[in-house]
Amino acid sequence: MFGGGQERGLRPGTLPVALIVAFGKAAEIAVRDHAKRVKRCQQIKEQALATFAGLGGIVTGDQAKALPNTLNVSLPGLDSEAVMVALKDVVAISNGSACTSASYTPSHVLIAMDLSEDHIKGALRLSWSHLTPEVDWQRMGEKVKGLM
Repeated sequence: MFGGGQERGLRPGTLPVALIVAFGKAAEIAVRDHAKRVKRCQQIKEQALATFAGLGGIVTGDQAKALPNTLNVSLPGLDSEAVMVALKDVVAISNGSACTSASYTPSHVLIAMDLSEDHIKGALRLSWSHLTPEVDWQRMGEKVKGLM
């Protein structure tokens, strides 16, 4: 970057005041609504956990240390690709782990956790936000049951 000596020579140009104010307001709203957003994400997680428990799902990782807006669960005996295809019109879901989302190889993270091959092949990954619309968990469960 070339130009003036603003910010003690670190960057040229005029500071974007409107963007700075907007960022401050966004931070204020995020702090104000944090508890409400976490509660909503936790509600979604509890619904997902209940649905997958009814399908024989095995949760990956310690949920006491997990974020309220992500879940990795395995449906041993089912191929995660088949589950993804079956659920494409119900919920956005991926397989493996975020570390291998662009690859069809087994997740090195799940392998390092010393999980069984069956667990890894059936691993599904979900994430959501407080803005995620209601999920038809019953329909999702029925579609997965159709694969069993």
